[in-house]
Amino acid sequence: MIKHIFLMIWNQKGRNIGLLLEIFFSFIVLFAVSTYIIYQYNIYHQNLGFNYENIWMLQMDARESNAKEIAQTKDQIARYLKQQTEIQSFSYSSNNMPYGSSTSMTVLNHNGKETNPDYFQVEPSFLETFQLELMEGRWLKEDDKAANAIPIVINSELKKELFEDEDVINLELLDDEGNTEFKIVGILDQFKFQGEFSPARAGFFRLMPDSLNYPGSMMLKIQPNAGAAFEAKMMKQLNKMAGNWSFNISYMEESRKSRLRETQVPIIVLMTICGFLLFNVALGLFGILWSNINKRKAEIGIRRAMGATKNGLNWQFIGEMMMICTFSLVLSTFFAIQLPLLKVFSGPPFFISVWIYFLAIFVSILIIYGIVLICSYFPSRQAAQLHPAVALHEE
Repeated sequence: MIKHIFLMIWNQKGRNIGLLLEIFFSFIVLFAVSTYIIYQYNIYHQNLGFNYENIWMLQMDARESNAKEIAQTKDQIARYLKQQTEIQSFSYSSNNMPYGSSTSMTVLNHNGKETNPDYFQVEPSFLETFQLELMEGRWLKEDDKAANAIPIVINSELKKELFEDEDVINLELLDDEGNTEFKIVGILDQFKFQGEFSPARAGFFRLMPDSLNYPGSMMLKIQPNAGAAFEAKMMKQLNKMAGNWSFNISYMEESRKSRLRETQVPIIVLMTICGFLLFNVALGLFGILWSNINKRKAEIGIRRAMGATKNGLNWQFIGEMMMICTFSLVLSTFFAIQLPLLKVFSGPPFFISVWIYFLAIFVSILIIYGIVLICSYFPSRQAAQLHPAVALHEE
């Protein structure tokens, strides 16, 4: 039976080559879209590493204040906020905070390896404010400001990237000039500060120096029942304490929704384009099959007259289409499998794992087979219903 189907396909190779190419290019597009969607889905379900709920972000602009004036004003603001029962905790930090657009990076060296992690300048209360998950060692404390080597807490991604299985607690690191600068005191879980759809990146935390010439940002962990009335009261008091400063409040949950939309919109667009392509492929397959069946009515009539059953004819046409589909998928899979073999996109900024490629290939094959099976079933079933006398009479 398989040999017979192969001969039938070969005898109509002129008509089938277009169908084969159509399936080939459809698979390539579907594979690319499936890889991207599976990659994003996998990243989305990785641990975020912090809690964003009920956090307000207070942006401050000190304008022309000097470092001493900034430090004094920050202390005054901190004393006021500690008295507010609506605030669970708060922490000054650098501006590269979760769901923001700012980044800060540096260079770290260790045993000949070099990496460029993100770094975050924070206060000791940052751990409580964001409910970070400490895996090993300890968190930063005020006494660390007097240490010779700057104490830092690294995340799990930096440990994996630079140290692998090495014991790193109390290990001193070199900066890009070869000087001892940092001392690791703790390890956190990953910290995906750019959101759920961002890949985990290497990073570390250090205390914010007192001598900064800018106030940074403040993260406020607010009680769930605090609302607009408290916000208005707080902003009024802050403007009274620092009249030459400007303040702006945003909500981390709103920033999160905005960041999610930035990734979700391209995914929806890609899925729409891919769906439209597959719909056109399905229409093309249906039309080609219908045309082929109409041209083979004499063959259908002869086969029915010689005793071929309806089911036999039905599965013959389906088998031909599945065979053509298999030829095309073998060819397209050969090209698709080169990506994991050549380790394409296995480094920054994507880090696409090999299993994602193979899962995308498997999903794409199933979808293509499903479309071909559905599109070939109905024309084949219609052809099998033809009475031999009718088919031969029309010829």
